[in-house]
Amino acid sequence: MLFAGLALALIAGRATSDDTGPPPNEVRDLNEVFIDRVMVVKGKGAAPTDRSLSDADKRATALRAAKVTALRELSEVLSGVRISGETRVRDAAAGSDQVKAAVDSIVGGAQVVYESYDEHTKTGTVYVALTLDGPNGLTQNLLPTLIAHKAVGASAAPAYASAVASATASAATAAPAAAPAAPEAADALIIDASGKRFRPALINRIVVDNGSVLFEPTRIPIGILARRGCASYAGDVGKAKAILASHGAKNPMVVKAAGVVRSTDARISARDAAAVYSADKQTSFLDGVRVVFVM
Repeated sequence: MLFAGLALALIAGRATSDDTGPPPNEVRDLNEVFIDRVMVVKGKGAAPTDRSLSDADKRATALRAAKVTALRELSEVLSGVRISGETRVRDAAAGSDQVKAAVDSIVGGAQVVYESYDEHTKTGTVYVALTLDGPNGLTQNLLPTLIAHKAVGASAAPAYASAVASATASAATAAPAAAPAAPEAADALIIDASGKRFRPALINRIVVDNGSVLFEPTRIPIGILARRGCASYAGDVGKAKAILASHGAKNPMVVKAAGVVRSTDARISARDAAAVYSADKQTSFLDGVRVVFVM
């Protein structure tokens, strides 16, 4: 499923033709959705049998019914997406007319990426897709509304500040010119949360043992969030490194999560937090969202 985005791009150009190639794979499991950065769902529809229609009208009616079904399926998948913690999109939409309107608009704007019609059974099949990133994606079109209406579901917590990192920086300033060169600073971060019941969300945070927040995506400019989301996701560290390499990162830091808070906040130790904080001061990988969570 890792290359669903590529497959989507390849078939998009033939979205209105019949049986011109194999249909795409559905991507509706939420872990896969966040890894592939796209939702793909299928709908089927049949031409009505209670009235006489031309062959062209049967085709159009069946495909229209299939698209309605596909959009309904897409809405179900989208509704289950976690915003943060246990708060899902359906919860936010139920509590805010603005969020509901944004969700309805996003679903209505989903792209038809494949359709076919069976002349024998008079049934149509339509696949629709919704990307998480980019100008027509879920993040850019929904996250600002969620933040504005305080539907992010993330508890307030102090920003992390590292006394260890500050002390290290002071020592480095006072070091003699002959001191050995420091190792190359990390330019990206991998949080290995495998085996920790970690769940992907529109807002995944990194918190520290003392309760402070090291990484809070809602503070990132929306332009960056729209391009990359709050982070990337992978099934193992090797794939995480490959994702970061595609973004130009050469020296990612790998940190093992100590636990998970509220299912979507990865918790790390104070020692690891100090190391991340210190490296980020040099290369700003947190602000650039060069972060991958391994699930």
